[in-house]
Amino acid sequence: MKKKIIAVLGVLLMFIITWMGYTSIEKLVKRQTTSEMQGNLTEMLNQLGQADLHIEPSTILIFFNSECEHCQWEIEEISKKIIEFNQHQLLLTSFEPEQEAIAFLNQHGLSNHYIKSTPSKVMTAFTGGVPQILLYQEGKLVKHFKGEVKVDAILGVLEEK
Repeated sequence: MKKKIIAVLGVLLMFIITWMGYTSIEKLVKRQTTSEMQGNLTEMLNQLGQADLHIEPSTILIFFNSECEHCQWEIEEISKKIIEFNQHQLLLTSFEPEQEAIAFLNQHGLSNHYIKSTPSKVMTAFTGGVPQILLYQEGKLVKHFKGEVKVDAILGVLEEK
């Protein structure tokens, strides 16, 4: 009886270890694929369903959620210095319903920077939490910020390139 219990526990343990290894590898592959896609603005816009969008020399792509306190702070700070962003293409996207995202951006005068997508496309394009800020020069990723970042840091990266 003890041998059967030990054998069952051994098989169960092997199953759990195998499952954990598989899911870890799966997550690493997804992150790598996402990271490669994020490296090229054209690929990111294709993923978001915006393949026909004109790409400017420097682009700021922000992934946000209107209910996120960090995103609220980030969007508010950007709106305060929006004039400094005029020389850059600013694109904002979210996985939440379009009406909610636009209503939030309207409060800050940024709804004209919203790019429409679907939740599944956005979630495929980004891994991790919000906000995420991707900075592109000539369509190539030069910096990826995760979480809040000061507006001067964002502009500093783009102006030094």
